[in-house]
Amino acid sequence: DHEELCGTSYGSFCLNGGICYMIPTVSSPFCRCIENYTGARCEEVLLPSIKSQTKGDLFAAFLASLLLLGVLVIGAFYFLCRKVSIPRASSSECGANLVETTSSNGCNS
Repeated sequence: DHEELCGTSYGSFCLNGGICYMIPTVSSPFCRCIENYTGARCEEVLLPSIKSQTKGDLFAAFLASLLLLGVLVIGAFYFLCRKVSIPRASSSECGANLVETTSSNGCNS
């Protein structure tokens, strides 16, 4: 069977710009909805969802997140390693060891 446009008696059957059709062997009309509408009478707005995202978009978001995480981890390691550098002897400790000529205590000779 093929579909035919509805008559004037079903003029307002489809909502939101949907087009009403009839199949001669079926007694009730049906609607073909325009973009962004769905439902038996095109009464529901079709909201964009995560499923409509392309795999490329999701991969790009994943890659950007991974890059940001990497930069944060490298920054944390740099900050922690800088704080935990080899402790140098204070100047008062160096002054007490002026007689000593080796530099094994961390003082500059």
